[in-house]
This record gives sequence, structure tokens and C-alpha cells, in this order.
Amino acid sequence: MRLRALAVLVLAGCVVAACSDDEPPASESTSAGSGGSGGMAPGTGGGGAGSGGEGGGSIPTPDATLTLVSPPPGMAFERRFVDVDVAFSLPEGGATVRLQRGEEILDERSIDASATTGSARLRSPLTRGVNPFVVTLVLPSGKATTAETHLYGGRPVAASLDTMYAVHDGALVQWGGGNPIPAKREAPAGLVSVAEGGDSLFVLDAEGHVFMATADQPSFEPIVGLDDITAIAPGAGHILFLRADGRVFAAGLNGRGQLGTGDTESHTGIVEVPTTAEIVAIAASDDASFAVDVNGLVHAWGSNDEGQLGIGDEDISPHPSPLIVPNLVDIVDVAAGRDHVLAMTTGGNVYAWGLGSSGQIGDGSAGILASRPQPVPLVLPDRVLALGARGNTSYAVLTNGDLLGWGQNSLAHLGVGDTNVRTKPTPCLVGGVRAISAGLTGALVVDDTGGLQAWGSNASGQLALPLPPEGPERSSVPVGVPWP
Repeated sequence: MRLRALAVLVLAGCVVAACSDDEPPASESTSAGSGGSGGMAPGTGGGGAGSGGEGGGSIPTPDATLTLVSPPPGMAFERRFVDVDVAFSLPEGGATVRLQRGEEILDERSIDASATTGSARLRSPLTRGVNPFVVTLVLPSGKATTAETHLYGGRPVAASLDTMYAVHDGALVQWGGGNPIPAKREAPAGLVSVAEGGDSLFVLDAEGHVFMATADQPSFEPIVGLDDITAIAPGAGHILFLRADGRVFAAGLNGRGQLGTGDTESHTGIVEVPTTAEIVAIAASDDASFAVDVNGLVHAWGSNDEGQLGIGDEDISPHPSPLIVPNLVDIVDVAAGRDHVLAMTTGGNVYAWGLGSSGQIGDGSAGILASRPQPVPLVLPDRVLALGARGNTSYAVLTNGDLLGWGQNSLAHLGVGDTNVRTKPTPCLVGGVRAISAGLTGALVVDDTGGLQAWGSNASGQLALPLPPEGPERSSVPVGVPWP
């Protein structure tokens, strides 16, 4: 299979290298009190100096308030940067709002002196694993109001054809593949991400090292020549790796130019994609590759037989060098299925293009005429925070944690309560989503309690339910999966 070829190419490279040297309603608010932190919900905190309105008959000074609007605490992102939105009210203008991790100031905004209410967007780099943040609103008087949150850098879940994977406390948990009972799998320690592509499984540790296992070689081996990796994007026979400095590396098959090296020749081991752009997010379809740069442009290369490069037409010629997808700006994230692509803007809008035969584009169409060779905007009920895609399915996580799904649904892929195809974004029967992995026969999410929920096929125990015929063949509604 193509992924076995990928394993051979990547591990062969290891041997060589080893030998050669729009804001939603606010949900929580903090206000400046008399020096205390107050009772805060998990993931938020508050405090600050008192208003000082004491004395008989004096008018108290209104407190400043600071609200974390999005993302919700614990949200997972597999990209290098994330935007944190806050809302505020002030007793006086001229304040400053800043985002910090420990003592490090990550971003800062000055508030106009005439503004007493409003919102601000702060951008932060994401590190691997848990990222604790503090947002501080500082008044001209020096009084401060704070709010705390944490986000997650990485992909904590992965859904394959017949097996599910999840990272928990740095360990790898697995179920399915004929065994419905979740159990820890022997793997390197300190893991933060897991990604799957066919017969190959990849894990990423907190130091940025990548390890790979295959069906033929189930023990994880380090991929030599990669370091400080932040994101992994497997395709059908190739894979992309994003480094913390914005460089992209690739390995695997290259018959359609999907490695981005300017040719369709075979390459053993890891190659760097030659681009001068600083990349912040990556995705891979079956035979094409995608990267978002720091300026919000999408780069695409590889196969375009279904219009998946988004350049306005379909053709059978390989495109082995990165192209810019036209008419797309302010993009921050990208996801890819078999031959379709989703892209999200800084404002939480979503565009889709490529193969649309199963409704996976999301514009209401399906069938042989439903492919879109250039990006089309989708109609969504709210801003989107994160995307997911695999095979012929698509997902979007809204700012409130609700999940939308569309596309193929014959095996209850979408978790919408039935097996009917969806050609437009449809609410899935799950809320509080913090991470999503779309699989070829279902999906897996982490919810806001830290729990796992899965739906779709259970033919191999993917839902952690008894195997058929004792257990169900599938479930069109989410099923809770216990941690071991």
C-alpha cells in the first residue's frame, strides 16, 4: 500500500541520516475587586485593585471587567499561532490589555482613551502541549484585572480506518482494530500529538521529536533528521512536518509532486519544501499538500485532478512546486480530506474547494458536478475556531464548542443521528468540543470535561463497544469512550 511505501522511504532516510551524520456572547467575566481573585470558573481567574469609592456619600468608581470570549479553555490547535479574543469595560479610558505566558509578554494592545467598552484580539505563539496564559487589563492608574486560561498545542486524538488513538497525560491510548477495550500502548513518553495515515502511525513528544510505527513494524522508531516539529499532516502516501521556525519538511511518495520539490522524482528520507514563506499551518490530502503562511496566504502543490489545488481548474498534470491559491486572504488554518480542502480566516469564516461528490464542500451540492476548483464561502451559524476533514467528510468547531459536520454519512460518519448525506454544515450531536479527528469510518473528539466521544463504524471496536454481533455495527450518535 502507499503508506507502506511511505514507511520504507522515511525509515530508509532515518538509516542514512543515522549513519551520516466577529465576537460571540461573553460567557465569563472578571472584575477588579479589592485585591482578591474572586470565585472563578475552571480555566479563568480574576483579581485586581479595588475601586476606592469609600467615604460617606461618595460615588464609587465602577470596576473594570475583563472577559475571555474565545477560544474556550482547553481548546486544541495544531498550528503555530492562535488568536485570543477578550471583551472589556472600563471606568476610564487609556488602558492596556496584554497576553502573557509566565513573565513573557506575548502580545499587547493599547485601548483608545475614549473607549470604555470594547473588545481586543491578542495573538500568541503556541508551544507543544498545555499553554497557560494570563490576560491582564491595566488601567492608567496602575490597577489591574486579570483572567487566566489554557490552550493546547497539538493533536491529542486520531481516528483511522478501524482504530482510534488518543494522547492522555503524555501516554498513547489505543482501541479498535479488533479490540474494543481502550489500553495504553507502548510508546515514547511525554507525547503531545498523534497522527495516522493508512498503515503508519506518528507521534510527537513535548520536545518536538517525531516517532513512527507501522503495521509491519509496531515499535515506534524516531525519524532522524527532524527536530522541533509542531505539526504533522499525513496524506495517503506522503506526509508533511511543520517546524517551530515555520519551515516545512516532507516524505513519502512524489508521483504527483506532493512533496513540493519541483519534480515528481522519488526521494528517500526527509526533504525540505523549498519556500521562502514562513508557514504557520499545514494539511495533506491524498496526493496534494497545503500550507498557510504568516501573511494568511495558502500554498498548494501536488495533484489537481479534482480541483483540490483551488487554482480555478482541474487538470491531470502534477504541480510539483507550491502555488498560491488565488482569492484567499487572512487564512489561519487549513484541513484536507481525500480530495477536498477547507480553509479558515482570522474572522472564523470558512472556504472550501475540490471534490464535492459526497457533499463535502458544504455549499448544498453533491454528485458528479459538485466539485469546486476554486474556493467557495460557506454559510455558517457562528464563527469557527477549528477544522477537521478526512475522506469525504468535513467538520467545523464553533466558538461555543458546538460541532458541525457535512459530507459522506453512510457509516454514520457525522454523528448527526442518521446515515443520510449532508450537503450543508449540520449540527452534530455533541457539544463542548475541544479537539476533533475525522476518520474514514467515523470521528473522535475530546470534550470540555476531558472525556472522549466517538461515533461511526464499530466493526472493529472503534467505539469501545463490544464487537458485532454482540455490539452494534455503528452508532449515529456520540458514544462515550472510557479512559483506561
